Amino acid sequence: MPAEVQPMKVIVASPSRSGTLGLYQAMQILGFRTYHLVECIANRGLPHMEVFEEAVTAEHNSLSGIKKYDRADYDRWLGDYSCIVEVPSYLGTGLIEAYVNDPDVKFILTERNPEKWATSINKTIGPNAEMSHQFPFLILKYFNATMYHTHTLIELIYRVMSKCTARGEAENVENIQKHYTEYVKKVKEVIPADRLCHIQLEDGLGWENICPFLDLPIPEQAYPGRNEPEKMHQLSKQMLKPMIMGAVTKLSAIAIPVVGITCWAAMKYGPKVVAAVGKPQ
Repeated sequence: MPAEVQPMKVIVASPSRSGTLGLYQAMQILGFRTYHLVECIANRGLPHMEVFEEAVTAEHNSLSGIKKYDRADYDRWLGDYSCIVEVPSYLGTGLIEAYVNDPDVKFILTERNPEKWATSINKTIGPNAEMSHQFPFLILKYFNATMYHTHTLIELIYRVMSKCTARGEAENVENIQKHYTEYVKKVKEVIPADRLCHIQLEDGLGWENICPFLDLPIPEQAYPGRNEPEKMHQLSKQMLKPMIMGAVTKLSAIAIPVVGITCWAAMKYGPKVVAAVGKPQ
């Protein structure tokens, strides 16, 4: 629990791949202490990822035995922040409903073509969700807790979006599009129109869209650029790099002594003896 819960000011309800990384950076420029999936993984680490997993599981799995989060739970998790970006979309409208009765909280929703959104999800989050089942991450994730929970969280998010289907399966794209349209529809129903800034992404997204709504002057700094799929892949690699190095270091610390002992035994007693010892009894 934060020593002092910050008043929530802005919640960006937009799903990932709807200009949210740019909004995360823009809200920081405007002076808000801003929370986003990148903030969770890159800056807050393991404790926040575990809470994030629990919140998503509680919201979408009624058999999990975990109570759905309420305002007190969100304040314990997010009380250091005055702006939340993208995170609400992973939790249905649970987080939004927890704050919607606070008249001081404003909401932003960017919307885009559902078909293009589904394509973008399958080019970005989809491959990241599959990564944990591929070599070398299939092994390395067990030697770095942050990597393990990063993969678990991303895979969980994708399963929610795709209704537990994999890329290439018959209903996958349809499920992702349906998830998107249902979520956006419900957001518009839950949030009062006078406290919602709705932006059609194809019409453009910049300071002129959000600053008047927030009663803030337009900064001199240019609005952050778009997060193209290749840019997201590079960001993912950048975040994974220290996790990979940590996992490799830990794996080496275990593997090298084992290899050394095996080589010593082979030289001293002969390879047949070593092979015989290694056979299951």
